[in-house]
Amino acid sequence: MVVISNRRLGAAAELLVSSDVASAMLTETAAAARPLAQGRWEHELVQWLDDRARTISARDTSDLDVTDIAWSPENFERQQRFVIDAIERAALLSLHARALQRWSTQIAQHPREHVLVGRRWAWAQSSSPA
Repeated sequence: MVVISNRRLGAAAELLVSSDVASAMLTETAAAARPLAQGRWEHELVQWLDDRARTISARDTSDLDVTDIAWSPENFERQQRFVIDAIERAALLSLHARALQRWSTQIAQHPREHVLVGRRWAWAQSSSPA
């Protein structure tokens, strides 16, 4: 099982899904974001989503928090909108639309003041950005 959360919102906002569902959600979101990714951060997000999907699938358990995304304070609102749009596009054709919508809500409610300066992507050991 995978807990998808936003620690800043507390346990009431958590979403518990199987590793297969979590992996599918991340893969579908990456696929929806990929054709629209233009900047470095957007391309790295797509790679990170794919990386996390593989990691979750391989380990069969994991946690995913909104703070795991390498937000940057100066571009947070644009980045947040890009992620939400990608999730919403993914939900249109997904069997997991309800879970994707809850994840989108967690991201939409993430407070800008909790974005850390210098946050980096956490990659699986065999992965790294291109």
